[in-house]
Amino acid sequence: MTVNILIVEDHSGVRRTLRQWLESALPGCTLRETDNGTDAVELVCQQAPTFVLMDLNLPGMGGLESTRAIKAASPSTFVVIVSIEDTTASRRAAAAAGAAAYVAKDRMGFELLPVLRRLLAGAGPVVGLG
Repeated sequence: MTVNILIVEDHSGVRRTLRQWLESALPGCTLRETDNGTDAVELVCQQAPTFVLMDLNLPGMGGLESTRAIKAASPSTFVVIVSIEDTTASRRAAAAAGAAAYVAKDRMGFELLPVLRRLLAGAGPVVGLG
């Protein structure tokens, strides 16, 4: 199974670093990226990825609104929120929007890959939410 990942991050340096890290950590995965929620929804409608790594604070359509639209268009796509915000309220809002998991950016280096692997394996419900 080919893993397709869409990175949605408005900071180009973070997006580039995340892409390079994922290319190294998950050889053979297909990566696409965008810097805004509107384009993310369009890209998901064109080709539903396995994962969308979604920042919360985006220009225009924010991460929560984008997550709701993505889950409506592609229910099987896992949306993983990757955000600097790490509050109970933001995690609950992400869960309510349909996110499958939530990883704070300061823990991304050691939490993101295990979360992706767990979701791929079908091992349980929402991770890191609530």
